[in-house]
Amino acid sequence: DIMTFFERMGRHLDTGALKELTLTTNGSQLARFADRLHAAGVRRVNVSLDTLDADKFARVTRWGRLPQVLDGIRAAREAGLRVKINAVALRAFNEDELFTLTEWCAAHDMDLTWIEVMPMGDLGNEDRVGQYWALSDLRARLAERYTLIDTPERSGGPARYVRLQETGQRIGFITPLTHNFCESCNRVRLTCTGELYMCLGQEDMADLRAPLRNNPDSDAPLEAAIRAAIDRKPKGHDFDYSRQRADGQVSRHMSHTGG
Repeated sequence: DIMTFFERMGRHLDTGALKELTLTTNGSQLARFADRLHAAGVRRVNVSLDTLDADKFARVTRWGRLPQVLDGIRAAREAGLRVKINAVALRAFNEDELFTLTEWCAAHDMDLTWIEVMPMGDLGNEDRVGQYWALSDLRARLAERYTLIDTPERSGGPARYVRLQETGQRIGFITPLTHNFCESCNRVRLTCTGELYMCLGQEDMADLRAPLRNNPDSDAPLEAAIRAAIDRKPKGHDFDYSRQRADGQVSRHMSHTGG
């Protein structure tokens, strides 16, 4: 019933209360819902896709089927949705696909944003330090093949963009490790269970479910809880790989918080 959420949120686009309604997704259900998402007012979709190799895709997602996601991307574009690909930069995993992903996105008129891997979740079976691929290195490799033009364009998030002169596409860089962008971060994240996280890289959160459920006749307690939470928004995260260990780790997985 996920579409009930988008349809009900979409009405706020008509009133002007919302400027934009966008979606970050693994793409597995896009073929099924692309047309309805467009009808609900969604115009931009971010699809998380770290590799175009089916075997590697199944391994990194633990269950995913690459053809299903590619079908979803195709359906989204046909429905009139602007698709951007988000890829986590992983050393020794998708380093060899840097230009493959770039050229594939250019061929389908899609922007591509690279994200540095963050120490989140149980690291018992994952070597985040070993996986870490600094985007400064990734950018330097891109510059060996393309002419990178810095651009002031922003999409409301932490990404900083360049435009490739040869293809015209935008490449974004989200760099929580090599360039801490916390001073300009305007993001908070609300989970489906009413937990408001003020920083992806900190454990502090505010429970909004209790004031919502306990005060059916007034929004004032909920608004007060939100304002108190925003007042606690930290100056920055503690992620750090510089000592060859994953300092600043948070216990929850990215899937708990959402994009």
